[in-house]
Amino acid sequence: MLEAVAVALRRGAFRLEVPRFRAAPGEMVAVAGRNGSGKSTFLLALAGILPPEAGEVRLAGEPCLPPQVAYLPARAEDVVLGARRVLEVALTLGLQGRSDGDPAAVLREIELLLDLPREDLEDAAEPTYRALCGLLATGAACLLLDEPTARVAPRAQAVLRRALGRLRDAGRIVVVASHDPELVRRADRAYRVEEGTVAEDSLAALVRDRVLRGPSLWTEFGGPSAGDVLREIWTP
Repeated sequence: MLEAVAVALRRGAFRLEVPRFRAAPGEMVAVAGRNGSGKSTFLLALAGILPPEAGEVRLAGEPCLPPQVAYLPARAEDVVLGARRVLEVALTLGLQGRSDGDPAAVLREIELLLDLPREDLEDAAEPTYRALCGLLATGAACLLLDEPTARVAPRAQAVLRRALGRLRDAGRIVVVASHDPELVRRADRAYRVEEGTVAEDSLAALVRDRVLRGPSLWTEFGGPSAGDVLREIWTP
């Protein structure tokens, strides 16, 4: 279980408070909020990159640290190590001091798990696919992803939504910050970041308040009864 309890932290002039957050193995939890609300800061705190001033962030009762927790920023190309997926896996294993795994074999298992398309360096989503391969090569039990579907084409968005669902089904903890309503719909629970506070919320409320900027979802379920319709398809 990934937990944050009574967490408070400051990033420059911005202060974030997390009264209570939890994400269990085999669960995907979405984090939604308007631009600048603190979603990325929250993920950095969960990853152990930004230590809190107060409270605790723990995974299975221990401090959140690599390699059990892996973080993917919004610009995946800024963190990839290798020019191809197999190099990404090999370099990740090398950084961990592991010589017991064949990078090609490890990559095949990861690609099968994620159901990734064949590698194509011309695909704008390839840095994200490659980064995911590297993160999974660490053996992380918890993955934190910042806007993974925001900067890719619709086809790649569908691939990434499916991949994150498969990770959840394989027993990983998946926490994803996103404006993508189709991705949030697939989550088991959602949290809203607003006015410096993180609190559990529902998809219905996030769409009603236009926190999620998804015209396709709003058009499909829009109108005065949008909240009622969404409550029927969403289990908080």
